[in-house]
Amino acid sequence: MSLKYKNFDETELAKFKKFQRQSYDTLEEVAGGLQVGMTEIEVARLIRKRFHEQDVHTYFHVPVVMFGERTSYPGNFGKFEALSTDQKLQDGMAIILDAAPIYEGYIVDTSLSTTFGDNATHKILHPELKAFRQELLEQVKLRRDFKDIEIHANAMIEKLGFENCHRKHIGEVLGHRIYKVKDRIWNRWTIKQISVRHLLWLAWKSLAAHKGWQDDSPNWNHRRTSAHKPSLGLWAVEPHFAIEGVGVKFEEIMVITDNDAYWLDDDLPHTRAWQT
Repeated sequence: MSLKYKNFDETELAKFKKFQRQSYDTLEEVAGGLQVGMTEIEVARLIRKRFHEQDVHTYFHVPVVMFGERTSYPGNFGKFEALSTDQKLQDGMAIILDAAPIYEGYIVDTSLSTTFGDNATHKILHPELKAFRQELLEQVKLRRDFKDIEIHANAMIEKLGFENCHRKHIGEVLGHRIYKVKDRIWNRWTIKQISVRHLLWLAWKSLAAHKGWQDDSPNWNHRRTSAHKPSLGLWAVEPHFAIEGVGVKFEEIMVITDNDAYWLDDDLPHTRAWQT
């Protein structure tokens, strides 16, 4: 089949791991060069340029840049309000850089949560993500339903006094499938650099799950379509919460097999930050 979303071999997993690190390295490089007054749109263009230099021309979703209060998805945050704006960077702002490049047919989806200068709230908030990384993996290993795991994560967020932001993501997702495609002509078609093949597959699988035609939703959320045991394959997991106008998140690949689950890589910017 031209699209593969489970039963990856060690060579394929090594590729996903390599490209996930490459994406994170790119986000860290861009974050290291930010300057006061830059807009989200300018930074998003810079991220695209860096990926273009790596021969990436297609995305699962376009690079997203959020500064300040926008990292917290304030109020009735619309599904597409995460798209970059003319918001200007100021000292002390929280930052989220999110990119989903497609390398050689392999999708990765990564989010870097950081600050420009000092931000006391972010210093308190970001380390709290570590417990979610541990707990989500443990819950999947226990083979609890995806829906129940998200509800459990939401309860953890509420207990801390934070606001759940990932329920404001497109699809209300705590996580979503990632996959790879073969190099076929029809897999290269894009609309504004977004892969048409991936969008159509995602839309079809989502509709099929919603209608009850299939029990294989590509979205992991608190809805009935996730009321099933963890699905085998690779999942981009992205817990996201906020308080006082500061939002934090991470996004990385979880591998789910017949009898186990694990994070694909334990050496990423957020895990290194928690160690220090």
